[in-house]
Amino acid sequence: MTEGIIQINEQQAVREQTAAIVLNWAAGRQPPFTGETAEGFAEAITVAHLVADEGRISLHRWIDAARRTGLSWTDIGNALGISKQAAQQRFKSAEMGDELASGEGEEIVRLGATAFNEMSILREEGGKGNELVRTGALALVFRPTTHLWEYRRKIGKASITAEMKRAGWIYVSSWMPFHYFKRSVPAE
Repeated sequence: MTEGIIQINEQQAVREQTAAIVLNWAAGRQPPFTGETAEGFAEAITVAHLVADEGRISLHRWIDAARRTGLSWTDIGNALGISKQAAQQRFKSAEMGDELASGEGEEIVRLGATAFNEMSILREEGGKGNELVRTGALALVFRPTTHLWEYRRKIGKASITAEMKRAGWIYVSSWMPFHYFKRSVPAE
């Protein structure tokens, strides 16, 4: 078996955990959804659709994260059991365009940002007084300001945002699996 690809028993465990999301919803709602009558099936379909939709979003984010670490389209295609070309067509993020352009004054777009080099790019740009405003596929977008900035990148659930805000950090964006935060550096 190819190293790095999850085995059949691991795949089955993930499938069971995913299916359990809807089953847990069904058991936890009041009254519990049993499937014995037609009542509640529309809600069950909605919940299953939400799970599937979140799965699609998550897949795109993990692929974007993998690309940012240098994983090739061939490797991604192999992991999905499709060709390199099919993986590119299905998952290639929008190129620098509407996704990153806001039209709000001067912006500095740093291309080639990967999970391995983006923290040094953030330190460099923050030291120049450039404030991070958005993240994108292999890109960081800044706007010039009159003060210095520091940045943090965290991996974790959405609850990390509240924790960081309590510590004085401002949420910028998320780019799976990372959450990006900024704060102005006090003048010396």
